[in-house]
Amino acid sequence: MTATAALLPVLLLLLAFGHSVHGAECLPACHPQNGFCEDDNVCRCQPGWQGPLCDQCVTFPGCVNGLCVEPWQCICDDGWDGNLCDRDVRACASTPCANNGTCTNLDSGQYECSCAPGFSGKDCQKKDGPCVINGSPCQHGGTCVDDEGRASHASCLCPPGFSGNFCEIMANSCIPNPCENQGICTDIGGDFRCRCPAGFVDKTCSRPVGNCASDPCLNGGTCWQHTQAICFTVLGVLTSLVVLGTVGIVFLNKCEAWVSNLRYSRRLRQKKNLLLRYNSGEDLAVNIIFPEKIDMATFTKEAGEDDI
Repeated sequence: MTATAALLPVLLLLLAFGHSVHGAECLPACHPQNGFCEDDNVCRCQPGWQGPLCDQCVTFPGCVNGLCVEPWQCICDDGWDGNLCDRDVRACASTPCANNGTCTNLDSGQYECSCAPGFSGKDCQKKDGPCVINGSPCQHGGTCVDDEGRASHASCLCPPGFSGNFCEIMANSCIPNPCENQGICTDIGGDFRCRCPAGFVDKTCSRPVGNCASDPCLNGGTCWQHTQAICFTVLGVLTSLVVLGTVGIVFLNKCEAWVSNLRYSRRLRQKKNLLLRYNSGEDLAVNIIFPEKIDMATFTKEAGEDDI
């Protein structure tokens, strides 16, 4: 008999014994690492595991709102905190809903308030007044106001051009006349239009313009306002006066020089005649100095010359 044949009965005995101890016949089978099967076809779990098949971990003792992946863990659910996941940190934990509103936690971590009758707003903080309860009575786009719900009745804030308790009266926009500079006002239902006189534009005829605004000049002509024309005229007159003054000054200077020369020549003539009168026939040499040049002339009594 070989050694293998001798050991065969022993192996069969061990297999039979082990089968009866470890529950290999449990159906469905227990988790291979977390439990074993007994003769009564029931899984017996290792410490830290539970469930029919021993595939569920056991949380830490006292864990309230948590779970585990491995035994003895306490992983908190959303909205809970603390070692035992017993502290509520969800949005509604701070009781944000006022005036007996009911808070509901949302999956996004936010909350929603269901308000009691007579209240509204995200946190039910707004008291519903006549504008909310009865609706707005305002016409023509008026805004309903009730002092944030504290007023006993609603009132209306009217847009321009309307008046009355409920904005039901259409006002005349031309009273008083908004048009300036004698512009003519026309009411157009809540607004006005001004027909401006010549020389003024804008909604209320408040901006003056000149005649050149319409570009009346043809063929490349340049339009000047009356004020511009006056300015250029005055400038031209002043320029002319400056030119005339300059010419006058030059002319006066010339006249003064001419008069001086005339006087000087007259004195020379008188001196010549005087000298010729007191000398009897003798040649007399007279030096005569003229304004323009210096010249020498000889005068004799016999010549009988009376002028230069």
